[in-house]
Amino acid sequence: MIGMLQAKMAADAGTGSNPEVTRHKQLTDAAQQFEAMFLKEMLKPMSAKEDGSEKDNGDDKAEDMSTYQSLGVEAMAKAVSAAGGLGIARNIVAMVEKESSVKHEDVGILRQR
Repeated sequence: MIGMLQAKMAADAGTGSNPEVTRHKQLTDAAQQFEAMFLKEMLKPMSAKEDGSEKDNGDDKAEDMSTYQSLGVEAMAKAVSAAGGLGIARNIVAMVEKESSVKHEDVGILRQR
């Protein structure tokens, strides 16, 4: 998981004036996206019908409603995540930044030798 976030950050690398600020912003964005996807999956059952079926017998209106419900769940998940969510994004950011700082310290120690 951390490897995926680091790969996304490398792919999205911007040309900001301060690379640490840019890196932190990219990491935060990636972590919030992950938390939003997680929340979306957790909230999906809220939009499912009681009998467990996703669609009514080929009814276009029911299919349209299902699409709107899906979009609503996705929007809610993104909003909850951006507002702090369950704390998953914060923990991911803290863990990746801690790991990154340890690696930078190790490189500095190796250069001194």
